[in-house]
Amino acid sequence: MRSAGEGRLIAERYLLLDRLGRGGMGTVWRARDHVLEREVAVKELHVSSDGDEHHRRLRRAVREARTVARVHHPHVVGVHDLVEYDDRLWITMELIDGPSLDRHLAAVGPLSPPHTAALGLQLLSALEAVHAIGALHRDIKPANVLLRRDGSAVLTDFGIAALEGDDSLTTAGELLGSIGYMAPERLTADEVGPPSDLWALGATLSAVASGVAPFHRTTQAAALHAVTFAEPNIPERVGPLRPIVEALLHKSPDQRPSAAAVRDALRQVADGAEPEPLTTPSDGVRIAETHAATVRVPQTVADASQSDTATMTGIRSPGTAPTLVGVGPEPTVVDRSAAPPPRRRRVRWWWPVAAGAASALITGLFLALTDAPPSGADDGPSDARATPVTSAAPTPTTTTTTLSVQSAQGWQRPTRARLRRGDTVTVRYSTGTWTVDSGLLPGVGPLGHSAADDETLGFARDCKVDATAPFGTLLGRFSGNPKSLPSHRVKREWRFRAAREGTLELRINDGDTCLDDNEGALRVSVLVTR
Repeated sequence: MRSAGEGRLIAERYLLLDRLGRGGMGTVWRARDHVLEREVAVKELHVSSDGDEHHRRLRRAVREARTVARVHHPHVVGVHDLVEYDDRLWITMELIDGPSLDRHLAAVGPLSPPHTAALGLQLLSALEAVHAIGALHRDIKPANVLLRRDGSAVLTDFGIAALEGDDSLTTAGELLGSIGYMAPERLTADEVGPPSDLWALGATLSAVASGVAPFHRTTQAAALHAVTFAEPNIPERVGPLRPIVEALLHKSPDQRPSAAAVRDALRQVADGAEPEPLTTPSDGVRIAETHAATVRVPQTVADASQSDTATMTGIRSPGTAPTLVGVGPEPTVVDRSAAPPPRRRRVRWWWPVAAGAASALITGLFLALTDAPPSGADDGPSDARATPVTSAAPTPTTTTTTLSVQSAQGWQRPTRARLRRGDTVTVRYSTGTWTVDSGLLPGVGPLGHSAADDETLGFARDCKVDATAPFGTLLGRFSGNPKSLPSHRVKREWRFRAAREGTLELRINDGDTCLDDNEGALRVSVLVTR
């Protein structure tokens, strides 16, 4: 049956042949260009070219064509023309004679990690070209990726792309795009930029390699909550892509890796190798952030005796650039202030707070390192002629180790070295999800399964290591504590001072005889200061 519109001649040049697809912004047709004697794709915009009620959508449509026309890249769909005909706008584009990536996945299933990484490299290259002209795509997802006959990827559908410096695209409260592929900062009305597109690329890579989007939910409200607050569901089959996806899906855009770091890691996976650790802005301790500069506490990195450990010591002068030497399978970070990850930036009131916090933290660091008492402390009369200190106290050394705590294993040691009496130990959750029943329950973070999900497994409560904690809780224990003490709920961070020598172990709250249907892992870092 012939669709309405087939056989129409647009602007006396483009003959509509058949409909290729339809979306919120328009209908895409296969057409024949009678001037250049070639087949093209023509996008019919669902908006009249006159009328006040359509004015904003009209500007958006024009912006789409203008944005893509400025990008000349083999993995970005080419735009040929923009015409007005019959009170409508029509965009003529390069015809990609192949399926969308999501349709391809529906037909063949998830792709292997190397294949996914190869497509990811092409999409990343396309995004870098888009970002280079000051634009954002803002709707990266498998449905907006077309595959040529040779299997190469083409980024398309720039219907909600935004040019830098133009804030007329959206109105208050309006959400454009697919929620499951939207970066958290877009949902919270915070500043968006290239890291937002990289976040969507990470979600796309996970979906392509596993067959399920990392924040897929059955309702829009649940998806909104998941993207903003929940940890991503990254199945085991993503394999070596996991650290890349986890880094790209960091809630804070400041903590996502650069395009260059992602490119290097994807290239390694595409070549069949395990990726090197991705460096992120967290590879240095952030004290405060201003419009002019970022104040950091630089540190030196010493070689470590273990492959998964790096030792960080000393504080250099502010004028000296920090040095970070990647040692082991994961990036290592020392947080001397033990502050939580940077929060989303707010544009109006954050500066006075950040400035005050920076001042307080820098002062505190100075006092701690010089062993000086705080202002107002009564340590005896002040005297400029007091005897000078001839030797400084030893600078504490912090060693950071990273570990993927596996859900299908029992107690696991993050480091072979025994902790010493007096060591300050911080166990900090980084990323990842796991579940105690891969066929029944969703992936969760270190707090474990919800009360409702925990109740569904009431018949198996004897499997719990800690009967008072939900299934799936991240547990820790230190052998230097009395054996009678129960394991500890790590939550997102657990800090303690070792009362005696001993070993640290971590695990999921699920017994050794009940691990067969577990899936996933949690990435944690362990900081030991002595």
